Amino acid sequence: MTEPAKKKQKLRKRIDTMATAAPPNFSWVEPKKVAGLAYPCATGHYQFLFDSGIQHLVCLCESLPPHHDSCPGLQVHHIGIVDFTPPSFEQIKMFLSIVEEANSKDQGVGVHCMHGHGRTGTMLACYLVEKRKLSGEEAIKEIRRIRPGSIETRDQEKAVRDFHQNMQ
Repeated sequence: MTEPAKKKQKLRKRIDTMATAAPPNFSWVEPKKVAGLAYPCATGHYQFLFDSGIQHLVCLCESLPPHHDSCPGLQVHHIGIVDFTPPSFEQIKMFLSIVEEANSKDQGVGVHCMHGHGRTGTMLACYLVEKRKLSGEEAIKEIRRIRPGSIETRDQEKAVRDFHQNMQ
C-alpha cells in the first residue's frame, strides 16, 4: 500500500472512530432525561446523542453549530444567549418547557453552549430548582458537583437564585 493510501486509510479509521463519539463534556444530570454537553462539532456527536436516548437538543449559543441537521431523529431548539451572560426568566421557562414536554414522551434532552459550563450549567441548575425543589444555592452546588466548572459568572449564579425566588 502506498504512503498516501496508508494516510487516507488511517484518517478514515479515525473518522469512523469519531462517528459515534460522545460530544465534549457530555454527562447526564438526570439519566435518560436531561444531559449537558459542550458544542457538538462532528456529525458523530449528534448520532451519539440520539443513540443515547436524546431526541431534543437545546442550543444556547448565539448561532447553531455545524451539522445540527445531520441526525433526522434529533430535534434542535435554539435559545440564543450571549456568552458569559445569564438567561432571562423567559428563556429559563422555555428551556424547562422543552424538557417537560420531551420527558412526558420519555424523550431525553441535551443542552449545550460552547464549553458546556456557563449557560448550560445555569439552565441545568434551574432544572434542579424546579425538579428537585432545591434552593438556588443548593442547585448551584449540586450542578457543580455533577458537572465541575458549571456556572461561570456572578450574574449566572444570581439568575439561578432569582429563578428560585420567582418559583416560591
